[in-house]
Amino acid sequence: MSARFEIDYEDVKQLQEKFAKIPGKVEEHINTILHNFGVKTVQDTIITRIPVSKKKGKVEKKHAKNSRPLRSITFNLGFETKPKKPYRYLVFPDKGLGTSVHNSPDEFMIEGMNSSTPRIMQEINKKVDQLIKEEF
Repeated sequence: MSARFEIDYEDVKQLQEKFAKIPGKVEEHINTILHNFGVKTVQDTIITRIPVSKKKGKVEKKHAKNSRPLRSITFNLGFETKPKKPYRYLVFPDKGLGTSVHNSPDEFMIEGMNSSTPRIMQEINKKVDQLIKEEF
């Protein structure tokens, strides 16, 4: 279970003209935004969507929603966010598996990624516009 962000072709088409105006390291600037702002934005959005079960009689322990349960693996022009080992149980409510089988899947990982994407792309566009202004 993971949520993967990659700049897709449609997003690149919108930025392509801007890229042509900026010589140098556009890719490096975009990676910086994705690996810092993007990762934090997606993780925060996913965490707010994590459901908390209210089972009676269970031992109270720290839940994923109240901690930092996600880690991100970065790569060129993208990143992948997934639960840390102790929180891999999040696959059950996310996909509607196990004791969550009678519930509809929450899909909080994908929904968190999808709702964060416009903010990330806005930040990339803002940075590219800033670089264009600096160049000219």
